[in-house]
Amino acid sequence: MIRIRSTSKLRGFTLIELLVVIAIIAILIALLLPAVQQAREAARRTQCKNNLKQIGLAMHNYHDVYNTFPPGYISPTTPDSNTSSEIGLYGWGAFILPYVEQSNLYTSLNVGNVPLHQNLSTPQGVATLQVPQPGFRCPSDTGPGVNNFISSLAGAVNWYNLNVTPDGTTLIPIATANYVMVAGTGSSTTPPANPNNRVNSPMPPGGVAFKNSKIGFRDITDGTSNTLLAGERAWKYGPIMAGAGNVIGFSARVNDQSGNANIKTGALAVIGIGYDGINWSATNAAHQPRGFSSNHVGGAQFVLCDGSVRFISENIDYKSTSPSVDMALHVTSTFARLLIRNDGQVVGEF
Repeated sequence: MIRIRSTSKLRGFTLIELLVVIAIIAILIALLLPAVQQAREAARRTQCKNNLKQIGLAMHNYHDVYNTFPPGYISPTTPDSNTSSEIGLYGWGAFILPYVEQSNLYTSLNVGNVPLHQNLSTPQGVATLQVPQPGFRCPSDTGPGVNNFISSLAGAVNWYNLNVTPDGTTLIPIATANYVMVAGTGSSTTPPANPNNRVNSPMPPGGVAFKNSKIGFRDITDGTSNTLLAGERAWKYGPIMAGAGNVIGFSARVNDQSGNANIKTGALAVIGIGYDGINWSATNAAHQPRGFSSNHVGGAQFVLCDGSVRFISENIDYKSTSPSVDMALHVTSTFARLLIRNDGQVVGEF
């Protein structure tokens, strides 16, 4: 019997071949990873857009009931009164809770009947105020669920702290929001004390949200499709700390304030002004918590008064003629025109 002996041998990979395969896999992963990250960011941006869409719808439902958009915030003081007693104030987010499927939270806080600082005086109230609200958060944002932003630690003056307080001393973080209503182009939201003396007077409110505001469709004479209602503010974009905002409200006393003008600074926890543009990155840290920003590349998303959502480029023209009381009447930039409800100027493409 003749046996045929096989001379073939099993052959493995050489070290060089193995290294080549690993290198090819690494290259493929390097090519694929940015695409995966872009796909994920696209999904997050879509979710953020949907959040703003739901907020716009909620504000329209609020308008159907009360014939006005929700107030930027509610304050019992007169325009020129001292604000040292205003420990806690509800912002617009508190008033639309029933319209974003948060009726239980609205009822638990007893918004409008029980002051914000009174809710902060009990462990149950604090826990309720600290419940994260995904509908008010941009999925791309990296900020904490409760807002403990202290502006002095971010290089800004100690005006924009977003903690709230039950007693004027104790600081408590509450649920973070990445969306703020539009107050206009300037920092002041009260009309001049003497309309006939306009020099160094506060600028009148040009947007849809300010102290005790009651802006309805009838007041938006520029058209609801040409006026911004609310927009994004990031916790941090790049190296810039902006602090985002608060869902429910803010505390005037947190900012050690002594006059009516300063409470408007505290109110920037729930409203925003845009004279610095979008994703403003200048070195003046005091301006960062005032405006609009996002972690989306190239700009931020806004809901307009007609309920539509638009992504607006950070390169949009935003320069205004001057920070005077007449800015609402003499704005020259596209962004400023969008921020103001009744300037009477043509917006154009944006």
